[in-house]
Amino acid sequence: MKKQWSTIKQGIIQRKKVIMTVSIASVLLFGGAAGTAVYAVNKGALSEDEAVKMISEKLGGEVTQFEKDWDQPMTYEMTVKTEEGYQDVDVDAEKGEILSQEMEDDDDEDMSTQKAVETAKISMDQAEKIALKKVDGQITDVELDSENGILVYELEINQGQKEYDVVVDATTGKVLKTELDD
Repeated sequence: MKKQWSTIKQGIIQRKKVIMTVSIASVLLFGGAAGTAVYAVNKGALSEDEAVKMISEKLGGEVTQFEKDWDQPMTYEMTVKTEEGYQDVDVDAEKGEILSQEMEDDDDEDMSTQKAVETAKISMDQAEKIALKKVDGQITDVELDSENGILVYELEINQGQKEYDVVVDATTGKVLKTELDD
């Protein structure tokens, strides 16, 4: 009886060892793969804040609109208000190089939106913080626009596999809409 119990006990211990080994190997394998994927996406990339600061200093202006384009190469698309007017700038997110730079025409339909930047009481940074309090995730797009006569920031926020559209009033900072994008 003692011998049978000892054999059963040894079998249980052996199974536990196998289960633990497989579990640890799985965690290391999947954790390493996830870490490698995150590294590959972000390696050498400028952060959004670094890119905004760099372009603001380089052009001597203020970034009024910012959008991340995930195509390859990943780029940051910005509108910059300078003394000469508004410029649309595309920046390589990895190298920090300006890929294209173009002055907006005075006849451009978006100029009314650009002038609205000056009247917005809530900054883009404030709108982003407000939106992230409502939906936790990563902001992928921010635009200042007029919706039904109200000046608003329209933000897209990725939350894992989901994408949300959040609309923040540019005058009051109130969240007007939070919607799961299908």
